[in-house]
Amino acid sequence: MHTPFCPFPLQPFIAMNSATPTITTRYPLSVLAVIFCLVSALIVGACDVLDVSNPNTLIEEELDNPAAAPAIANGSEATVTRALGAILAPYSTATDELTWIGSRDAWNELDIGTLDNALNEFTDAAFPFVGEARWTADEAIRRVEGFREADALASDNTLARVYLYGAIIYTGIADMFDDFVIDSDRGEGAPPVGPSNMDSLYDRALQYIDSGLALDPNTALTTALTGMRARVQFSRAAWNTVNPVSGTPQDNLINNAGAVADAQAALDLMDASYVFALGMDGSLPGLVVGDLSMALQVNQRAELGFGTSYIAPEDDGTFGEVTLQDPIDEIVDPVLSNTIEGFIAQAQYADIPVVSAREMHLILAEAALAGNADVSFDDQINALRALDGLSPYTGQVDAFELLQHSRKVNLYLQGRRLLDHYRFDDSSPKWTENVPGTFLPITIVEIRSNPNLSP
Repeated sequence: MHTPFCPFPLQPFIAMNSATPTITTRYPLSVLAVIFCLVSALIVGACDVLDVSNPNTLIEEELDNPAAAPAIANGSEATVTRALGAILAPYSTATDELTWIGSRDAWNELDIGTLDNALNEFTDAAFPFVGEARWTADEAIRRVEGFREADALASDNTLARVYLYGAIIYTGIADMFDDFVIDSDRGEGAPPVGPSNMDSLYDRALQYIDSGLALDPNTALTTALTGMRARVQFSRAAWNTVNPVSGTPQDNLINNAGAVADAQAALDLMDASYVFALGMDGSLPGLVVGDLSMALQVNQRAELGFGTSYIAPEDDGTFGEVTLQDPIDEIVDPVLSNTIEGFIAQAQYADIPVVSAREMHLILAEAALAGNADVSFDDQINALRALDGLSPYTGQVDAFELLQHSRKVNLYLQGRRLLDHYRFDDSSPKWTENVPGTFLPITIVEIRSNPNLSP
């Protein structure tokens, strides 16, 4: 069970608002104490440098203090950020979004479409971060709910925040994994959910979102929660099209009444460029998501590069120019180009988008193509295109192909692509061994430590 609870991030402390965290590293006071003792020893000759205490050490009972609620929420956000940053690397490599350009063969295994190897070193290295984030989110919710029940919580917004982080990690797990262990609690293992029950994680996410909205939180949190609810309902419906893979691409279009209603409600709260992201500030020191993060692997280590469906690589394997064109204007797609440029500029501190107005328009546009007469495909897709100064759609190309392209560029590197590969029968050009409908497995680090699992 790789789920130790830490109310603060394991490396830097993150001070966050409801949208974008910033990062700063604080050196432990014990380090300063040692330095002080060493200097003093030179002067007075008497100081035991080993006789120090770490003021950052917490016992669990201290988390029962309601004043700890904001720190507990910050810790939950930090672990969710780190987990998604880590797991997006193997996930995106298994799609056409990223490709292996480095020296480690386990990336190549993912690149050619083999996702189900529990021994893959990079999936396995990321797995404990995801387990930690899931456990931390549930534990944060339990504790902050207790503060509110005792009428000791200073602000309901804090509880709404932890509900949101819980919904984010449960949705991410359901989107990316074939199976997962949910009910383990540190030293006590639990059986896996089971592949056929993974959609129950979407149900848990929806419960958290509904609980958060019932608190009537501030506008920023209400907007993020409403958009997240649309995303969860859409993902749950899409999950059913690929477990097992069924239907033809057009049959797998999603028209979910709940997702449509929430997407419309969310757009009423969002400005046109709205994005809720788990963000980091690269101007400050500290590496929140660890050395497994997708941004680090692409921008620093160069183990991974952008997929050849999106860019033309240079001969030395480094980044080339974006080549994927908009199907109507036949120019390099501006949203993809801007996304890649921003991702590179942020180095290892690239933000992780979670909910956006763009995704709400895509949910509504797809519902229209699937037969929802209350939604106009042209209106929704053109609202997207207007954001990037592209010509409006008036029937120049096939609407289904335009939807596929629009999802491909507007949701790039956001953990949605593998599901679209399967439901639209649109494989990655690197796949040689992919089994349609396969996602990431429970990995060996969990199998070896959980008595309820077997190799």
